[in-house]
Amino acid sequence: MQKLRKITLFFLCLLLLAVSAAKPNLATEAKDAEAPLQSVSAYELIAAMNVLRMSNGLPALIEHPIIDAVAQGTAQIMADGLLSWHIGDVKGRLAAAGYGGGGTVFATENFAVASDSATIDQIMLMWADYDHMRPATQPYYCHVGAGTAKASNGMTYFILQAAYISGVPCEAAPPSGGTPIPGQTPFVPGIVTPVELVEPDENGNYLHIVKPGQSFWSIAVAYGVTIKDILRWNNLPESYVLQTGDELQIAGPNSRAPATPTPMGNVIIATPHSDGRIVHVVEAYQNLSKIGEAYGVSVNRLVELNGITMETPLQIGQKLLIKGPDQTPTPTPVPLTPLQKLTPASDGRYYHIVTEGQNLAWIASLYGISATDLMAWNYLNTSSVIYPGERLLLQVTPPATATFTPLPPTKTPLPTPTPSPTLSPTATNQPTFTAFTTIVEDAENGNGSGAWLWLLAVGIAGVAVYFVARSKKRG
Repeated sequence: MQKLRKITLFFLCLLLLAVSAAKPNLATEAKDAEAPLQSVSAYELIAAMNVLRMSNGLPALIEHPIIDAVAQGTAQIMADGLLSWHIGDVKGRLAAAGYGGGGTVFATENFAVASDSATIDQIMLMWADYDHMRPATQPYYCHVGAGTAKASNGMTYFILQAAYISGVPCEAAPPSGGTPIPGQTPFVPGIVTPVELVEPDENGNYLHIVKPGQSFWSIAVAYGVTIKDILRWNNLPESYVLQTGDELQIAGPNSRAPATPTPMGNVIIATPHSDGRIVHVVEAYQNLSKIGEAYGVSVNRLVELNGITMETPLQIGQKLLIKGPDQTPTPTPVPLTPLQKLTPASDGRYYHIVTEGQNLAWIASLYGISATDLMAWNYLNTSSVIYPGERLLLQVTPPATATFTPLPPTKTPLPTPTPSPTLSPTATNQPTFTAFTTIVEDAENGNGSGAWLWLLAVGIAGVAVYFVARSKKRG
């Protein structure tokens, strides 16, 4: 019994020592928990690219210090200048820094701009097209480097460069425990795990079990779907942190289940808002050209509506204005005049009811009529006195109230030439305005034969009068 007590006391002392030693660690962990999330590191960019490269059956790229330095310098230059495109000649910059030792260098460069909250999944989705995936799909690339830099606007620039030396084979990574090749750091397997596709079930769907080192991005790329598809099929929030051993339901291309994956890069048309405005949320593999083509809007128009340039990189989840709100001008109603406000009485005539302080001159001015007419209609004179409540007859016809119904535009018909009217003393044969217009137009066109006949007749009459007057003078 005494021996058992000693053993128990010994283990209690060990427990107290362990708790005491753990206290500083707990404080450090609490401090770290309060610290803001760090952005994606340069190594994560390299590791994620190598995930896909190894999934394609290719050896991992070897991290090279010169490429790391050039990539970091490139990220800093772009961040300082808030640049929206590559600075160019990546192979020339690498060779100038000493990579290749004077040999012929070939290289490619990826860049992305994102906030501190961006994940490696989101960055790799920006690069998930043929050109950006060259480091993961082309076997001749050998070395890799990456860099990150924060810009003054709070955004972070991410750069990844892959390169090889013409005619020089890639150095193999040393075996476990071996000595690394001087100046090079090999990729460490086991930190990330390539995704191996599972066999589809009878409905054409996959059940993928997450392995250590796998991410939403690597799984989505392997199965040819999007991260949002995986989240939707598994009822997971966007903030969900993937855990080893998670079982993910993934719909296959020939799925007979109700849920089907969104084709990569396809643009689903957004529903217009109540005011007619259309806003599109950018998905993976989409660009201004694809979005504009889907909505029937030019790229120039998208650039103008959203205050961006054609070189501005689109972010997943970014909202693009496709169409502004409908603006239907509302006609401003013209206030009715007192004359238009008149309502006929039971006898069909119009009356004014006199109120306190009104006189004949004021009432006449109100309706735009003369005071003389007002007095004549009501058998009054300038000395007549009117009283509140008295009805004064107004022998007027109120003008029609203007309506605001717009008429459809119609083409003004061209005047059709008509025969010149026969002028006679009777009122019914007097020329109308339309006929007059026709005559003028004919005269301007050189067809005014009726007008010339009249001028000729007037001239002959004038000559005759002249000779008659001269003969009378001589007689």
